Amino acid sequence: MSDSGDAKGSQERRNAILEAAWQLIAERGYHHVRVQDIARICGTSTGTIHYYFPGKDDVLREALRYCVDQAFERQGAVLSQIDNAHKRLLALIELQLPIGTQVRNEWSIWLQFWSETCLNPSLRPIHNDFYARWMEAVVSIVRRGQRQEIFRDLDPVGFARLLTSATDGAAIKILTGAPDMTIDGMRTMLVSIVDRELTLSPSVA
Repeated sequence: MSDSGDAKGSQERRNAILEAAWQLIAERGYHHVRVQDIARICGTSTGTIHYYFPGKDDVLREALRYCVDQAFERQGAVLSQIDNAHKRLLALIELQLPIGTQVRNEWSIWLQFWSETCLNPSLRPIHNDFYARWMEAVVSIVRRGQRQEIFRDLDPVGFARLLTSATDGAAIKILTGAPDMTIDGMRTMLVSIVDRELTLSPSVA
């Protein structure tokens, strides 16, 4: 096999491990997943897992990176098809709602990573990098809407901070079973923030 073939095979094995790891962590919880569990799902040995990821923190760190990259790719594919900034922002909100196994598992990973980050400062740089991407996704849409003259002339970063914080808080409530928050309630709250703070006229879109 050529060097390029070896590299491709190695990357595919690594991705298969990460795919198994992030789903197991999402479903069972980080502290309830063993390297043996990941190896069993992948049909490989624990030695192979440790070859790619020396420690369990490495698995969590890279599983989050893999999960976030997959989510951003899916998000980008949807949003790139929408020109109108207001509709694009509403689509972004819809993509964040914890509906279905895929998105709920992604949120589960995020919640667990937040918890681990509180206790392990070495995880904070990667957390902050991913959160900056989440903020930038909102900021770029706000600036687009301002160029299209359908959004108010406000601070895009300040608005992004408001919307992302509200999104995170609502999702946490839903995933932890809070009785005062539902998917419909989360959607209504976030759309209301957009219309109240940002949109010149909701009917423009």
